[in-house]
Amino acid sequence: MLISSLKWSIGFTGSNLPANGSASQICVIGGSDFHYPCSVTKVSLQNLVKGYSIETTVHEAERVERFADLVSAGTRMYIVHVPGSNFADAVPLARRLRKEGLEPVPHIVARAFESLSVLDSFLERLSGEAGVNQALVIAGDRATPAGQVESSLQIIESGLLEKHHIRTVGVAGHPEGHPTVPDAVLRDALERKNTYAHTSGANVYIVTQFTFAADPIIDWERSHGVDIGGLPITVGLAGLASAKTLLKFAIDCGIGASLQAFRKRAGSFTRLLTVSTPADILLGLAQYKERTPQSRIAGVHFFPFGGFKRTAEWANNIVAGNFEITNDSLTVGSV
Repeated sequence: MLISSLKWSIGFTGSNLPANGSASQICVIGGSDFHYPCSVTKVSLQNLVKGYSIETTVHEAERVERFADLVSAGTRMYIVHVPGSNFADAVPLARRLRKEGLEPVPHIVARAFESLSVLDSFLERLSGEAGVNQALVIAGDRATPAGQVESSLQIIESGLLEKHHIRTVGVAGHPEGHPTVPDAVLRDALERKNTYAHTSGANVYIVTQFTFAADPIIDWERSHGVDIGGLPITVGLAGLASAKTLLKFAIDCGIGASLQAFRKRAGSFTRLLTVSTPADILLGLAQYKERTPQSRIAGVHFFPFGGFKRTAEWANNIVAGNFEITNDSLTVGSV
């Protein structure tokens, strides 16, 4: 059984002093600069993780005998489009996932398609051969588009998703900004995706880029509330991987300020080889949802970064309640 512990340090701060002047207990999660009250309940954490989604690639799927042995029936399985790969390879994997009783959610990367007609044919195969009715529609980070399609909005507003009965649509959220896209453009895109949801009747939701702390997610929801509108938020979380692996992917993905805090925590070479978990972020988000019931945060999505089996096992243990929260640690697995 996989064991993962997150040590909390306990302290008192002036900002947490109640009206009577006595100090209240706080938790400094993971030794970071992010402080949360020590009052997260097991049920809150279970509810946040329950119904989680997770992703794989065509290459990684070749190493997994049967995904249905690792995740629950109906789990949304995102199929990542790796730059330079053939997007058509997602079709047989989507068929496989459907046969295993899972919900395939392929990445539709706008800049990978030469034209909307090519996309039309791809969506026809996904829908007709694998019963795909959900997708994550993103622009993609390639500097030069493969053809005429440059943005996710071109796809969303083309009518092709409706034509092929894809009625549940994930779109990207960037709590720490995007390395090349101005915030004003990101805000406008969210507003237009809200409009699409209202006019089309599609179930549109946001999947955020992963961060290394809960605070950027919370601050983003507060500062971009008008742009987010009524769209539910699925928070992207890095799965179980070494700190060295996470740093590599974080740099590639353009993670912002929370990356610097993670660098400090990773510290020595020995720590770089230690498996890291998103436990601190989950605890922060669960506490935030407890005190902010109107939050649009509806669940989490795991980016396993090659560690699919151990990430799924860790998440499954939380859903099943196989964990303990104490003032000293979060222990997941054998409790």
